[in-house]
Amino acid sequence: MPLTRRRLLQLPLAACGLSARAAGAALPLQLLRTGDLGGLPWVEIELQGRPTRWLVDSGASAALVSPALAERLALPALPPMRVAMAGGAQTLQRALLPALPGAGPGADSPAFVLDLQQLLGATGAALDGALGAPWLRERRTRFDFAAGMLHWAEPAAAVPAGSGLLPLRWDQGLPVVALALGTRAADEFVFDTGNAGALLLFARRAESLLAGAPPLPETAVRELGGVVRARLARIDRLSAPGWVARQVPAALETGAAARRGQHFDRLAGSLGMALFEPGAVTLDGPGSRLVVELPGLPEPPALPGGFGFRLEAGSSLTLSAVFDGGPAAVAGLNAGDQVQAIDGADARRWSVPQAWAALAGRETCTLQVFRQGNSQRAELRRERFFPLLR
Repeated sequence: MPLTRRRLLQLPLAACGLSARAAGAALPLQLLRTGDLGGLPWVEIELQGRPTRWLVDSGASAALVSPALAERLALPALPPMRVAMAGGAQTLQRALLPALPGAGPGADSPAFVLDLQQLLGATGAALDGALGAPWLRERRTRFDFAAGMLHWAEPAAAVPAGSGLLPLRWDQGLPVVALALGTRAADEFVFDTGNAGALLLFARRAESLLAGAPPLPETAVRELGGVVRARLARIDRLSAPGWVARQVPAALETGAAARRGQHFDRLAGSLGMALFEPGAVTLDGPGSRLVVELPGLPEPPALPGGFGFRLEAGSSLTLSAVFDGGPAAVAGLNAGDQVQAIDGADARRWSVPQAWAALAGRETCTLQVFRQGNSQRAELRRERFFPLLR
């Protein structure tokens, strides 16, 4: 379950917000898959006759544009600004981003010029920019994962019958919802469409859960400016009024590097997109609420399990990690194994998102891997194998 954490925090809201509200509009919604579950939602928007790809990221407190796109569009430069970021304070260049066609009416607005590879690793190379929380605050944005569409609806649009309604508040420009883990008191989580996974617990909140936890598998969580370690588990119950999620895959950040200051330590974590992929979720910015549409509400089926490995792409597609107790480990696969084929298709030159897209929604898969001159075939079935925390 590879995860990515990248946040811009504590920016002056007047410097990064868009002023106009969107009328009804819709665009095809696509997912850039980074792991077993979930994906990063992005849309394609034509600018100056060429397609551009935009991550829709409620966990970023500003719009972002890549240096290459800013140069290609000859965007007007704005004075740079020093901002607090996950990896420390940095001075970032800014540019004036035009209103985006197809995304409803909007005024020109400031955007930070930043290579998204710094935020997402190699995955970010596929994206030209990100639409952040201030932009979404002005709109009613419906992520219809089941239908593959992103809708910007009128603020007065009707709420579908049977939906779960979760109040949210805006905290330093980011949407925050209250969620309870098990029988514990509710705590506050960023609703983060830039989190492809299910649940991420920041270090402060993770400490109390890890204190009484059994040994947990460990992974790396990419940060802007570094890497933070995290332990992997399943949370038995995550709930808000009108919605309950069971056996939620979670990453619990650990170590001094995971402490990033008052804002992160104040909030409990990040609520990601994998939980909503079976249906739809609406970030109603003007209404300050989330509208959850999932089969089986208020308690939809638990998410599927995982295959128990991570991937990286270089000269070839490779298993970068194999988790103890997971299907890949039980099948005898090891970190460093080179992936030759996935379900019979030659995968040696595939990117990581391409591989996970091929595995999305599959309950089983067949991997052909190469190790020290030998080829090995492994039949895997998804399992919920991370230890369960109650």
